[in-house]
Amino acid sequence: MSDELDTTAGQGAALDAEEILPDLEESSLDRGAAWFTPRRVFLLIAVLLALALVGLLVYLFWFLGKPPSLSSLPPRQGIQPVWQVFGPAEGPRPLFSRPMGVAVSEDGRVYVTDAENNRVCVFDSQGRFLFEFGTFGVAKPLPGAAVSYVAGSLNYPVGIDIDSEGNVYVASFHNNAIEVFDADGVPLRRFPDPYEVTGKGGSGYDGLGIAVTDVAVAGDRVYATDAYQVVVFTRDGQFIDQWGRPGTVERGLDHPNGIAVAGDGTVYVADTNNSRVTAFTPDGVVIWQVGTASAGIDDHSERELELPRGLAVMGDGSVLVSDTFGFSLVRISAEGEIVSRYGERGVEPGQLNFSNDVAVLRGFVVIADKENSRVQLVRLVN
Repeated sequence: MSDELDTTAGQGAALDAEEILPDLEESSLDRGAAWFTPRRVFLLIAVLLALALVGLLVYLFWFLGKPPSLSSLPPRQGIQPVWQVFGPAEGPRPLFSRPMGVAVSEDGRVYVTDAENNRVCVFDSQGRFLFEFGTFGVAKPLPGAAVSYVAGSLNYPVGIDIDSEGNVYVASFHNNAIEVFDADGVPLRRFPDPYEVTGKGGSGYDGLGIAVTDVAVAGDRVYATDAYQVVVFTRDGQFIDQWGRPGTVERGLDHPNGIAVAGDGTVYVADTNNSRVTAFTPDGVVIWQVGTASAGIDDHSERELELPRGLAVMGDGSVLVSDTFGFSLVRISAEGEIVSRYGERGVEPGQLNFSNDVAVLRGFVVIADKENSRVQLVRLVN
């Protein structure tokens, strides 16, 4: 009797399970079908389209905005091209017009002074354009012209440097002053006053301000090249000192166009029209000179440096000089010996055509290749 009861109970359990399982399956199907309402399907499609759009934008920025790699090209006289840019490639002024100065920030941004467009263009370390800043404005007009200066105006910007806080110092040549911006191009201040005498006098228009061609920031000091001297300020623009004098004598300078400061405080000046580079102490005492000044218009002798302009301190303490008329980059040791020459004249990647300035980017070199209207990132090879 008990066996029959047990068997019946087992059969009943089996029947209950068979009856319940189809109900569960049907319930799951009903819930699934209920979830896929038209509204939810629409939202799902919208999310997928949004993700696809984001992916497309990332692709356009990171790949299409990046200049093509030139690393597979052969080196040109010791210069291995990596990338080159000819301007922002967008907006109403897509191309450079005389890129004169280059500087690199601690986060790898490349800042370029575009002289005839009166602006600074900013790129990332891969050559992708980020933004630009600066507007044209005249602070020192010729007789009969009007003043149009507003804060942040530039008038033929040439030299450029960046301090430890990311602030950007631009030599506004025709306005006889230095314009200071933050890392995003917001104007902060201007010095010296282009309408006043600086120190014992500068070479600005009417003797006011300074005919600034380049600027270098080191610690709390800002060094600026004037027509025949170096002028020193604090970072907030207070005058400290000036040194140098016209001529070819030991402390003489003739339209210097480049200045850089090493980690030990040594100040390197490209004494352009004297065809030499001079190393000074922070107070203007000559340490050494490389190059020989011309003896006059009839002097056609070969010189170590033809027309040195921009320069930069390399990671090993040597100085890299852009020799504009030599169509080359010249490396000088910290002791004042020429150790290497790179480059040749031309328009191909890795060649130079009146290059005006150089800067160092994580072991690579950024070149303002002025008459080729481009900026190049290169690697130097021996």
